[in-house]
Amino acid sequence: MENCSPEAACFSFQLRGHFNATFRSCHSGGMTMNRKAVSGLAKRVYNRRRRVWFGTYLDEGWFSAAPDDTSVNRAIRTNNPGALNISAWQRERPGYVGQTQADSAGNITTIYQTPEDGVGAWYFLLFDRYGFGQAGQFDVISAARKYAGGNATIPQIRAYVDGWGRWSGGVLKANTVIHFAARDELLLFAKAVFAHEAGAESPVTEAQIRLGFDRSLTRKARKRAA
Repeated sequence: MENCSPEAACFSFQLRGHFNATFRSCHSGGMTMNRKAVSGLAKRVYNRRRRVWFGTYLDEGWFSAAPDDTSVNRAIRTNNPGALNISAWQRERPGYVGQTQADSAGNITTIYQTPEDGVGAWYFLLFDRYGFGQAGQFDVISAARKYAGGNATIPQIRAYVDGWGRWSGGVLKANTVIHFAARDELLLFAKAVFAHEAGAESPVTEAQIRLGFDRSLTRKARKRAA
């Protein structure tokens, strides 16, 4: 790690894909480890301002410990790759640690302790809150309508479909069906959504995304998804 200031440490990561740019994020540090707070984390960094240990459950996993670094895209710095805006149900999710300040459009983004927790919340959004889990599948246009919101215009909905299509290399179309039991299909969709939200390929690894799926639901709900 390199020094940002006497009160912060910095880490760098490279966003793969379209921009191929390197961003630097800072986190506060220097306090005694809270063993309960970091239980199960393979890597962790303490953010003094937030009083949170941020980390990842995987040795090779990526994470952000700087949710307030506004020089970095919200979907990346908040460990919330789906860029989910704050909602009551998210406050009950594993790994929820706070929220950002509102941006110029009024978006307030949920902050998670790990990217795996953020992926898990996104999976729960699709499976439970959107109701797709009951059928065990959904098509891209239905997900775009939900993502865009109830008052969205057709061009706004189309922007999600087109964006996800671009980030999937043209694989995802409006009528493409994603099955929860087909994890490779869901992984492709997740990577396209996360890249669209970040404006670049997400630094969250495939292994982290898969773990987020697995950690998302109760055992009973996972059986329904299988």
